[in-house]
Amino acid sequence: MKARDQGFSLVEIMVGLVIGMIAMIVIMQVFDLSEKQKRTTSGGADAQSNGAIALYMIERDTRMAGWGMDSAVYASCDSAYSYCDGSEACGGEAGALGVNFAPVQITDGGTNPDTITIRSFADPNLDTFKYPASTVLSKSMPQPSAELNVNSVAGCIDGGMVLVAQAGSCTLMQITQIQGSALKLQHNPGGSGIYNPPANYQNTNNWPAYTAGATLSCFPPPSSGPLYRKVYAIDTASRQLQRTDNTLTPAVTDEPVTAEIFDLQAQYGIAPAASQTVDEWVDATGATWANPSLADWKRIKAVRIALVARSTQYEKPAAPGAACTTTTDEMAAKWASWADDVFSTDNYPGDWRCYRYKTFETVVPLRNVIWGNL
Repeated sequence: MKARDQGFSLVEIMVGLVIGMIAMIVIMQVFDLSEKQKRTTSGGADAQSNGAIALYMIERDTRMAGWGMDSAVYASCDSAYSYCDGSEACGGEAGALGVNFAPVQITDGGTNPDTITIRSFADPNLDTFKYPASTVLSKSMPQPSAELNVNSVAGCIDGGMVLVAQAGSCTLMQITQIQGSALKLQHNPGGSGIYNPPANYQNTNNWPAYTAGATLSCFPPPSSGPLYRKVYAIDTASRQLQRTDNTLTPAVTDEPVTAEIFDLQAQYGIAPAASQTVDEWVDATGATWANPSLADWKRIKAVRIALVARSTQYEKPAAPGAACTTTTDEMAAKWASWADDVFSTDNYPGDWRCYRYKTFETVVPLRNVIWGNL
């Protein structure tokens, strides 16, 4: 047998190894490129999913804003009187509570994300919700601290809230005792009446005493605050969309909703007084819309929302030391049809251009406000 028939020579083996290594390098490069493309695609899908979930959650709750708050009891309120005795359950600070009946309130974040607060008389997602029970005052009150003589106590509960309205004035009180047979509602300070001020506070601050015929609305308060409240905000450190509400015991604080939400901007849709047609979109800034008055919030008929979700996939620049071009300033300028001038990338992390983004926007009509013809 010839020596050549006994196996490969060293040179042949080395040539084969080189060819195999070259083939492996090519395969790994193709695999790496494919894997990068897969991560980019899946990262974009994650951003799409996170943004869709965030927008759905905010839109769903915003549509329910004002649930149970379209009652004629407070529709004519021009001034509101409320109080907290300093208890944690009503805010932790003694003095005027500053009750806001706006079903939706936007807190402008400037160059940071906005915050959206949604209000109603109770959590519309709970099967225990009851529409506020309405009645009228049967006898005039000799002073603001006097008991309430009413036509009916049905729907009113001990520890519940009662809103009294007449001639443009509204007063929020807490029921401390119900006298069913006598048709009286007590609203004494102290104890379970954390929302009821002492008589000298009422007199000093000119609280109104209502006359017969004033309208009343009874409703149960949530665990923290007189009205049900849900807040959506972005934690700019973790870039999480977070939810806070006061319906549970203990109340929910900064509960993560979804990750990689980088920006949230919102505007009010404003209609002329006594109209339901939005003819202007405004930021929640300035003397009028930073904190709408009782008259102005009735003009808010819709909210439009825009948010930015980010992919988790970091994409390196083309060359070491070069700037990332995955997302450019020109791309960011086209993120939304109306919010592109308020999305501020100045506060984004320095490497924000190394990621891909998805933007979402929608208009949410405040149907409870519109249906209530407020």
